[in-house]
Amino acid sequence: MKPESISRFELWYFLAVGASILSTALGWAGMEVFTEMLARETRPRSKNMGFVLLVSSLAMFVVLSMVMWAAIVLSRWGAARWLLVAAILYAGYAAIRRLAGTALDASVVTDLMAVVFAAVGASYLFRKDAREWFAKSDDDSFHAP
Repeated sequence: MKPESISRFELWYFLAVGASILSTALGWAGMEVFTEMLARETRPRSKNMGFVLLVSSLAMFVVLSMVMWAAIVLSRWGAARWLLVAAILYAGYAAIRRLAGTALDASVVTDLMAVVFAAVGASYLFRKDAREWFAKSDDDSFHAP
């Protein structure tokens, strides 16, 4: 059975994923215009590439988020929590840079919320019960006394 810290991690992690998706939805129009402009600069005949790039980026984000969750919760791969911390630090850096370069809007605020949610969730992965849970091998969990 999962310890309480892992359950709390999952709650905060999925809140962070949801906030990231909400941030994308809130900033969709501006991002689509920007990616469309970039696509046309590199390939003048590329029509609707901005939309395709955004949808594929969003799909990759969701898939990678689920892979990270599975590595931490299902596989109990302790190193994945450090990869998550590195991703959170990068996301925080990117959100702060975005905040410095644009006006404060709902999308930026939601980005910052996602980083905070993820950081809170990740903090649960380093509590005593979570560390013990990661230390157990899969064989130990199936042969409980």
